[in-house]
Amino acid sequence: MYKEKISANQALMLVLAGGVGNIFVVIAVPAIKDAGRDGWISVLLAYGIAALIGLTLIQLGKRFPDKTFVQYLPIVIGKIPGKIAGLFYIIAFWVMTAHILRVALELMKFFLPETPSVYVSILMSILMVYVMKKGFEVFSRTAEFFSITMIVLIFILILFILPDLEWANLAPVMENGVMPVIKGLRTQVPYAAETILFMAIWLPCLNDGKKATKALLIGMLISGILLTALVAVNIAFAGIELTPKQLYPVFYISSYIQIANTFAGFEAIFMTLWLSTAYLALQVFFYPPVVGLAQWLNLKDYKPLIIPMTIVIIALATVPSNVIEVLKVDTLKNPYVILPLSLLIPFVWVVSVIRKLDES
Repeated sequence: MYKEKISANQALMLVLAGGVGNIFVVIAVPAIKDAGRDGWISVLLAYGIAALIGLTLIQLGKRFPDKTFVQYLPIVIGKIPGKIAGLFYIIAFWVMTAHILRVALELMKFFLPETPSVYVSILMSILMVYVMKKGFEVFSRTAEFFSITMIVLIFILILFILPDLEWANLAPVMENGVMPVIKGLRTQVPYAAETILFMAIWLPCLNDGKKATKALLIGMLISGILLTALVAVNIAFAGIELTPKQLYPVFYISSYIQIANTFAGFEAIFMTLWLSTAYLALQVFFYPPVVGLAQWLNLKDYKPLIIPMTIVIIALATVPSNVIEVLKVDTLKNPYVILPLSLLIPFVWVVSVIRKLDES
């Protein structure tokens, strides 16, 4: 990354890539388990909270315009604590990249049941390495295309399933008060904040820092509305009893889509959607550990780290023994990994204000 620059439009697409990513596949289950039929409200509120965290990140970016989160952590909270926090950020994203790769492999089994997972893993890793080698600007340009594709395909899925929805499943709203909605924020805020943590590593690359706020707010608004609608659709289609029992509720929905009782097989749309989002998610989560580790080690170039770190990711992706363990990891990473990292951003901003720190 280092001296690479991106436009405001590319920044918006990067926010969308991180804001939706592969989250759309799994977000409905924890939302409904925590908040019941009001899970969609938790999602909407979570993206609002994450946007506020993003605004504090932008304020930090103004104080340290040429540095990433990993680089100014030691300046703000002290060298040793800052280095430790930066390493936690790097390792967290490194492990989560492996987790996303494993989720991709599990979903691909629905479409390529006879293909060994190792082949798919290697092919996806080669693509990941290729784009990383080409640089952040190349990924940003491809993100523009894939983010739009992702949004259009999700919209198509929602549009085609509308005739089969039972909106009564969403009522009564807030039947158990506000506490279930608040409980849901514990898992939903981390989902929403993933894109903010990604932004923490690419924000210095924006060629016009004044447009960061606009890109953030528009990106989070679109992501929040899209995922809120998707969770509401899951509830309206399958109800709060059946949806949590599905490994991937959106895939379940796509398999039921029919037009005029004739045209079916819309799992192909889901597969196209999944391949697009899997690519985006892998890149979104792989850039922070690679670039972050290079900066943590004070290296001049991050590219020599790409292949060895990819090998570790492939190995880590094989650790969970089955899909149940994969989903457990996804549940645990939110409150114990992503949430603390997300809250670290406003904490660092407060400390920087109190200490009156900036790059100058």
